[in-house]
Amino acid sequence: MAVERRPWRLGDLDVAFWTGLIGYTLLIVGRRTFLNLNATAAIWPAGGVMAAAFLLTKPTNWKWIVLAAIGENILANGAFGFSSRTLLSIPEAMLLAFLVRKTCPPSLNFADSKTLIRFLLLAATPACLASAVACYFLPNFGAPRTATSAAVGWFTGHMLGAAIAVPTMATLLRPRRYKVFDRPAWELGLASLAALAYAVMLFSGHSAVLALMMFPMSMFIAFRYGPIGASIVSALMMILALLHIYAGIPGPRPDTYDKIQWVQMYVAVMFITCLPAAGALASLERTRRLLAQRTQTARQARRQADEAAQAKTRFLANMSHEIRTPLNGVIGLADALSRTELKSDQRDMVDMIQGSGRALNGILSDVLDLARADAGGLRLTPEAFDAREAVSAAAYLFQSIARKKGVGFEVEFDFRCRRDVTGDALRIRQIISNLISNAVKFTEEGKIQVRASLKPHAGDRSLANLTVAVIDTGPGIPEEARSRLFRRFEQADNSVARRYGGTGLGLAISRELAEMMGGRIDCESEPGHGAAFTLRLTLPVAVQAAPAPTPAPEVLPGALSGAARRQQVLLAEDHPVNQRVIQAILGDIVELTIVGDGQAALEACQARAFDLILMDTHMPVMDGLTATRAIRAMEAGSGGPRTPIVSLTADAMPSQVQEALAAGADRHLAKPITAAALVATMSSAMEQKAA
Repeated sequence: MAVERRPWRLGDLDVAFWTGLIGYTLLIVGRRTFLNLNATAAIWPAGGVMAAAFLLTKPTNWKWIVLAAIGENILANGAFGFSSRTLLSIPEAMLLAFLVRKTCPPSLNFADSKTLIRFLLLAATPACLASAVACYFLPNFGAPRTATSAAVGWFTGHMLGAAIAVPTMATLLRPRRYKVFDRPAWELGLASLAALAYAVMLFSGHSAVLALMMFPMSMFIAFRYGPIGASIVSALMMILALLHIYAGIPGPRPDTYDKIQWVQMYVAVMFITCLPAAGALASLERTRRLLAQRTQTARQARRQADEAAQAKTRFLANMSHEIRTPLNGVIGLADALSRTELKSDQRDMVDMIQGSGRALNGILSDVLDLARADAGGLRLTPEAFDAREAVSAAAYLFQSIARKKGVGFEVEFDFRCRRDVTGDALRIRQIISNLISNAVKFTEEGKIQVRASLKPHAGDRSLANLTVAVIDTGPGIPEEARSRLFRRFEQADNSVARRYGGTGLGLAISRELAEMMGGRIDCESEPGHGAAFTLRLTLPVAVQAAPAPTPAPEVLPGALSGAARRQQVLLAEDHPVNQRVIQAILGDIVELTIVGDGQAALEACQARAFDLILMDTHMPVMDGLTATRAIRAMEAGSGGPRTPIVSLTADAMPSQVQEALAAGADRHLAKPITAAALVATMSSAMEQKAA
């Protein structure tokens, strides 16, 4: 298929082409006008301007620059009047552009000192030296052979012209890259005119003092306006130097070659000094802006992350409440049902309901612990506790489950120091329970051993090393699975055909808790030979003995009463299922009054006295927290006794617990509840009142 070619148009040539063409034309026409010489291409910045045009223009347009340069020389000097030097300037500029592309970075940032040095040494010097050698050896169409001094002058002039013209044009024709400093254009214009006026005085009088003072002024402009300012001042200085050398403006023309070189060298040195300095300052400014931008981006990302974390916390709190409310009905009613007379198959079904409820409650607790860990809200509560009792309590929960599966269950202790240590007993029991739970779940035959040891820490008798190893005879764990075992949502078998359920959070949370306590959990296993999980903690020995654990009270009539009369209990709860759960647990123990919102609870307390109040949090008309505050305010105003209030709610996040206690509640019990937990919490609150 033939490709239709678009006709060539004059607008296809870019800005660099026209800038180079016009600049080159002005230079050769000006040289011809002022000096009336045929060697028009020998004017020192002309080759640099042409090289910049080659460098900044697409290679497909180079032919137009060559044709235009030859044509301009013919028009300037007359037909066939151009010298061999014209022919040398064109390949010199092309060679210079080629070497720049090969030796300098593609960005062509001449404000970078490394790029500028590479340009001068690896591009400008070889190109100008090659043209100077050719100028010396090639004939000049009947003219005398070029003298050595003329060839040296050719190299010096073209080298200085390239050193100034190429970086200047590359900088000025790409202003967006170098526009770093936000300065108004009129300010830069005034500064440039001031520098130009000073340069006019300099070239008029050739004063050494003026020459020295020009550097601070140029450096000031370079620092304030960056590479653009340095290039503008250098371009103005180059134009003024050309007028001074070839036209005697301002002041008389230099009468010797040394003075011409002085002017050329002065302009080149000033430019080569100011441009890298301006580039370094511009780079620093870009870095500062980039840092400020990234800091702002980081702050915005942090705000978004905080908002996301808050949204996640609110979501988890709401989901926890919504899940715990129906779960409370399942567990509470199943617990109440288990205390009634049941047939054998009915009791088996109730046991399964209770087991499923406990499993669901455990998953919910794991998810909340994970959320608290991510939000940094997972806190430890160190206190004195009996290490043996903590291990025994965790193991006791799974002993009956293991025996029902026909799996042996052994607990061994090797305690060689005081059993009372300081730590978060609840979290330690949680870790041990997770390890034993996994062992029971994965072991179908054989036995499970829990080996606990407590030994003095080497070199410090105030510390004790607690080690709890849970060893099972289950299927074992492959080596590749052990590496991901403690990751969140990871299990040894993640396939759809896996035999065992679970969220993959228990071990991850256990390891996080162990590391928070300064300990660790290790795993040793071989496929087919079981697994051994070992918890290692170093805990301070308790200064005072741990308080003896209080056994959970039996749920029997009168368990909450030390007197003959039944206790008067007010329940503020809007959910019918939760009302039925509490009624099933406490109906035969206390005199229970039920209201459906906080306002009704407040009015009931105003009408009569209660021995204890069970207060839900989320209720219509008036919520539980507001009702609790109102009851406490009423008691303070009347001088009456303080009624124990138990916050009985599905809100289980730590912040929600603290909020309930701050409102005036004496105890907090999270749903789902069991009869034992409810009675224990109520008894504790009433004992506090009696004390």
